[in-house]
Parts: sequence; structure tokens; C-alpha cells
Amino acid sequence: MIYLDTSAAVKALVDEPGSDLVRAVFAAGDPFVSSRLLRVELHAAVSRRWLEASGVDELLARVSLVGIDDGLLDRAVQLGSGLRALDSLHLATAVDLAADIEGMLGYDRELITAARREGIPPHPACG
Repeated sequence: MIYLDTSAAVKALVDEPGSDLVRAVFAAGDPFVSSRLLRVELHAAVSRRWLEASGVDELLARVSLVGIDDGLLDRAVQLGSGLRALDSLHLATAVDLAADIEGMLGYDRELITAARREGIPPHPACG
């Protein structure tokens, strides 16, 4: 299973550098997991760009979304990653799932670096 960060998920929806790599990972059929934050962040991203939200729903149908509870919020604080708040929650979610994921697919270098420090490797498509 691959942890999917919003920075990579957006590339599946919008043509930008790295989009072909992310789309190839999706085409390979590997299962994805992410925080429920992904839903909010993707809808915000397409809204800002005046894109159709149907692509978000199709993408999210391919991703298992993990809820946010008090334990996860506490873990995000305890990790002391120095990341922005939402990235801290993504990191805490990935750390909780570390035994079940093969790596993180993302293009946010700070998040990828923090995940690597926690023993979570970047997916090869991260470049």
C-alpha cells in the first residue's frame, strides 16, 4: 500500500511536472491510503483552479481514507516534525500505518524528508 500525499494527488488531476509519473502509479493499480484530510485538500485545490470536482471523487474512490481522532492529533504534536499543521497530520497518519505501507508518494520535500526520518521511504515516483 502507498501513502498518498495531497501534493501527489493533485498531480493526478492537474497537468504539471510529475503528473505523468503519478498517473503511471495510479495506472499500475497499487492500493493507496491517506488521511481524510486528502478529501478536503483536493476539493480546495480544484475549487481554487476552477476545475470539475468529479475528478476528485473518482480519485478518492481509489484511496482508503483514515480518520482523524484525538490520538492522531496527539501523535502529530509528539512527533515535533516542524511541519505545517496539515502536513503534520499526514505524517502522523503515515507513521501510524508504517507497518502497512511501502512508502509515501508526495512532492512536498519537507514532508518527504520528515517521513524518511520516521523510517518511511519516498515512493520511487517522487523523483
